[in-house]
Amino acid sequence: MKHWGCLALLALSFAVAAEPATPVLRIASLRLPQDSAQWDRQRGRILTLLAGLRADVIAVQDVRQSPGSPNAACWLATRLRYSCDFITADPPSHAQRRGNAMLAGLDVMEDGLTLLHGQGQLTAAGMQRARLERRAVNIYIARIAPDGNDPQVRAQQAADLLAWIGATDEDEPSLVVGEFSAPTEELVRQLPGFQPARQNPSTRQPAAGSAPGSRAHGLDVLYQVRSFADVAQQAVELAPEGEEPAPLALGVMTTLRLIAGEAADPTAP
Repeated sequence: MKHWGCLALLALSFAVAAEPATPVLRIASLRLPQDSAQWDRQRGRILTLLAGLRADVIAVQDVRQSPGSPNAACWLATRLRYSCDFITADPPSHAQRRGNAMLAGLDVMEDGLTLLHGQGQLTAAGMQRARLERRAVNIYIARIAPDGNDPQVRAQQAADLLAWIGATDEDEPSLVVGEFSAPTEELVRQLPGFQPARQNPSTRQPAAGSAPGSRAHGLDVLYQVRSFADVAQQAVELAPEGEEPAPLALGVMTTLRLIAGEAADPTAP
């Protein structure tokens, strides 16, 4: 009887070992230095920092490019050997263009772009459907921080984003990485089904003189609770160098575990 008990335990251990682990997704959401002199001085250190993070996706907010100022995010992507999508509402004919960038170290199966409207203001949102091991994951990027921080414009842009997600997600796990000027409570209300990755956002101290609940949510990843678990975040910052008084804050790194579900077809184009 003891012999059969050992065999049963051995068989159970093999079954547990054979069960595939659910994949983990690592996303960095950043803002790079806007000052050209600071960027030139720090870009080598920023590149080293990002290479060490080994993020699957790097989303860069508020990227500027012009003939005299190349796209900093795509410069990083080239050296990290990531793909780079520059997502902007500005046509290529404009000398000065502003938008977001999505840097992917994953196999991107599909991508897209849409415009978010609001009282004459346009901003672009992007999407990539990427292969995470054998699963398909939708990664949306947006910056809902309109000029003047008008609540009505924020609401319209959030509604446009939510409608686009509903039309394009194909019932695959989805998340939104972005920068949001809305207070956390407003953001959660406008994008139902998505939860901010930042832990206990209500515990952050408001800025001096600001009204309760008025502080911008800022950089974050919004994830579908039904699709992701074990969410963790860490600050992404560059250690001070020389006489610099404090670290250079760049953004946040979010790690999420994809909840088990039907795997994507590995032979799909």
